[in-house]
Amino acid sequence: MAISKKNKNRALVDGKEYLWWVFDEVDQTEFDGIQIKAVCSDQSHFFKYGLQQQETDRKLVIALNNYSKLVHLSSPPRFENDDGIITKSGIIRMIKWCKSGDHQIQYALDEMNNDLTTENHC
Repeated sequence: MAISKKNKNRALVDGKEYLWWVFDEVDQTEFDGIQIKAVCSDQSHFFKYGLQQQETDRKLVIALNNYSKLVHLSSPPRFENDDGIITKSGIIRMIKWCKSGDHQIQYALDEMNNDLTTENHC
């Protein structure tokens, strides 16, 4: 299913286009409150990041193939500016940070809720 580009921002990272937007949601997602979602235009993966997270408990979520695999990365840097606003440059930094491999996997699950961080699934 195609994603509407209406009211979405665009960012180009390593030759791939990402559509991203800010929304506010509670009790429906990994984060409560204001968050961003950046979806690759081929819809193979997307990133979610909650704004204004506590530094000691900050995380970022990557979902692959429409939630068939879900990865929580711990301790990402802060991508929003000092005023708590995320910009296109913050989105680009976020995506590049995820692709850099300079992070720690908090946990990862597949669509059957199998823990992908155990030795049996690596």
